[in-house]
Amino acid sequence: MKSVRRNILLVVCAALLTLWPAASQVLQSPEQFLGFRVGADYKLADYETIQKYFKHLAANSGRLLYEPAGKTVQGREMFSAVISSEENIRNLEKIRETVRKLSDPRTLTDEDARRLTKEGKIIVLVTCNIHSTEIASSQMSMELAYDLVTRQGRAETLDALRDVVFLLMPSINPDGTTMVVNWYNKYLNTEYDGSSMPYLYHVYAGHDDNRDWFMFNLPETRGVVDVAYHKWFPQIWLDEHQMGSNGARLFVVPYQDPINPNVNTMIWRWQKAIGALTSLSLEKQGLTGVIDQAMFDGWWEGSASDCGMWHNQISLLSEMASCNVASPVYIDPSEVKATSGITTYDKRSNYPSPWRGGWWRLRDIVDYELALTNTLLETAGRYREELLYNYYLMGKAAVEKGKTEKPFAYVIPRDQNDPGTTAKMIEILQMGGVEVQFSDKPVTVGAMTYPAGSYLIYLAQPNGRYAKDLFDEQHYPDLRQTRKDSPIRPYDVAGWTLPYLMGVQFFTVDDQFTAETRLLTDANRPAGSVATGPGKYFAIKAGPNANSTLINRLQREHVQVFWNTKPLTQDAKTYPPGSVFVPVEDAAQKILSMAANDLGLTIDPLSDVDVSSLRELKKVRVGLYKSYSATADEGWTRLLLENYGFDVISMVNKDFKNKKLKDAVDVIIFPEQSADVIKTGKGTGEYARFSRPKPPEFEGGIEKEGVENLKKFVEQDGGCVIALGEACNFAIEDLGLRVTNTLKSVKSDDFFCPGSILRISVDNTNPIGYGMEAEASGYLSSNIAFSTSVPFGEFDRSVVVRYPASDLLKSGFLIGEDYLFQRPAIVDVKQKKGHVVLMGINVQDRHWTFGTFKLLFNAIQAAGMLPLEQVRNIRQQILN
Repeated sequence: MKSVRRNILLVVCAALLTLWPAASQVLQSPEQFLGFRVGADYKLADYETIQKYFKHLAANSGRLLYEPAGKTVQGREMFSAVISSEENIRNLEKIRETVRKLSDPRTLTDEDARRLTKEGKIIVLVTCNIHSTEIASSQMSMELAYDLVTRQGRAETLDALRDVVFLLMPSINPDGTTMVVNWYNKYLNTEYDGSSMPYLYHVYAGHDDNRDWFMFNLPETRGVVDVAYHKWFPQIWLDEHQMGSNGARLFVVPYQDPINPNVNTMIWRWQKAIGALTSLSLEKQGLTGVIDQAMFDGWWEGSASDCGMWHNQISLLSEMASCNVASPVYIDPSEVKATSGITTYDKRSNYPSPWRGGWWRLRDIVDYELALTNTLLETAGRYREELLYNYYLMGKAAVEKGKTEKPFAYVIPRDQNDPGTTAKMIEILQMGGVEVQFSDKPVTVGAMTYPAGSYLIYLAQPNGRYAKDLFDEQHYPDLRQTRKDSPIRPYDVAGWTLPYLMGVQFFTVDDQFTAETRLLTDANRPAGSVATGPGKYFAIKAGPNANSTLINRLQREHVQVFWNTKPLTQDAKTYPPGSVFVPVEDAAQKILSMAANDLGLTIDPLSDVDVSSLRELKKVRVGLYKSYSATADEGWTRLLLENYGFDVISMVNKDFKNKKLKDAVDVIIFPEQSADVIKTGKGTGEYARFSRPKPPEFEGGIEKEGVENLKKFVEQDGGCVIALGEACNFAIEDLGLRVTNTLKSVKSDDFFCPGSILRISVDNTNPIGYGMEAEASGYLSSNIAFSTSVPFGEFDRSVVVRYPASDLLKSGFLIGEDYLFQRPAIVDVKQKKGHVVLMGINVQDRHWTFGTFKLLFNAIQAAGMLPLEQVRNIRQQILN
């Protein structure tokens, strides 16, 4: 009997042993899953494949959890892969709660914090592939995750996962990942191999999806910051990028100067330490060409790689040298160039091991990124307790600075020229983790009393330095050795003061005070209303951006809508020019009721209206030029117009072959783009000959024929062209306007304004200026300012916005402000029967400049104002 049992046991064991390999093979490697090795020449996985692979890992491993993280513009699901030890995965909620407590030092003593750091785990977030052509990190993520969950990776990294919860986001622009893969595969091994896509790899933002990280206009941005600021509170956040092919192989922090003064100094120290440990680790592995303190600065907070610094997170950037998407490139040693930050290509203290040239492949990038990411996890695990406690200390320091340093608080009255935009600013701040209070009563501080119904932001909060940085006036330092040197440009922009960009008034309060307030969980938007009572017209006061949304809704339903051209006062309330008037009729009631509710508009019935001051607005058809040399300004402009209810027609090159453009559209907007690119699809100058060919259907610009048809559209058919930024040069020169851009030939040594906020004066009696305050803030990043000429015959001009005569800079950096003194910034040029509106300031830049959106909206809707003579004829017909 015993022998029978022993034989049965042996059979069972043998069966189990035969099953064991099959069970272990359920979890496939990336190479098994994809059919090729990650990083293989000419091979890429699109986002859908990457997503499927991570779901496969999650289904077959207890060390990886798949967590959805919102939807993209095109509806793809974003996700983060939560990777750690099996024990940590089972205890994620406890781990998350520990770091949440450490993120708010107001609820802890130092002793509490020490205890939590001993038992807590460090959270490391790595985001990949925000710029879709920089595709290696999305591919690398699959191999990295596989190595970690199967414990086939570096022993040091695997050990670190006992102390680290790793959040890996393989692509934070999934739509673009798939676009780039599809485009690459379509034209691989053709003469168009390596050509740029003729459309943006983020539907609205393109490369600028990495410029949205304090405004949160894009759903992808909102999905990531929800993970970073509200769900997981990582202590370290690495954003992995790629750069050009000819210089260093890898950039790691620390940054070059300047650095932002509102960032805790421990961030800079930890960046330096982590960057040094990364460089050392790669050097040991024989990976050369690693540079630091070059090219990239630590000044502004609009990018994913930096925004966490103001949230007490150690934010890190890596930039790998690129190949040609997935195609290898050979860099001749003579082609290897000195990178910005080193004068000659040689050994330097920040670049001790130069790369000398040779073949460079996608797999090389993957290997470097695996090495640097593994090293980061090892460093985080090694210094877990210290990093967690420093995270607590940085939050504590922010709270203490808010109590003891100036300012103490900001007060933002809710009742402003544009209450809806004011509430939008509060939403943005809350999305960024800022606590906002609200007072239903007046707040008195010393001799100053602030109105009831005000928002209050106290700086004594963990993210107080973030709030301060958004409200501060930036003063970008002049980094020149002497004033004779050329200005040193910031990596992106110099100034971003949020209330100035959004046209919101606020008060800075230095003295400490107490007030009866409540913490808001939303923006506490003002409730709209439709007042009852007799009246002939409903009226909505000029000022809110949402008025344009309302006009678009009314026109879409064929409801008459008017602007008043003179101030109108009734019942002690004044309606300035550009207020919206709608006849009292059934068709309007439902639309107005909905608008009052969801747009927050106050709508009053008026009985005594001077109809002679009203001008009807007819619906206009809006075209937006969409070049095949894709520009982010086109995408942002399209997003803005869609968000405010404009029906936008994208116009491509072939559309300008139509000799009757006016049959299709009434207004054509040219986003910021050079005249040469608009006309020919290519830039000019020294580097034009290096541009790569595109498929024939995507070559060229509007060409000479398009320019002639555009002239006819304006001069003969009465159309309206709106030129934004650099496109003004095209409008001036190619449409023959009697206007000059006075800055076009001025060198940067003499005039330099790298994305700064300036004072502007607005003629708010001009329809384009309706609803604006007379003194406002404008954003400028181009060499654009105008000189106009005396009108005659069929040519005229109106200056809508100009620069004051002194003290222009509000936030950022400006050399040569005298070039702008009293110069026009926005001009409405009457060109025979039509109009060309030149907008030199960036009225809609990156969907940031809410305070000047109205100027663009008004320019569009003013094109539908019935001419005064036509209005008089209609009125006469009614009287007859």
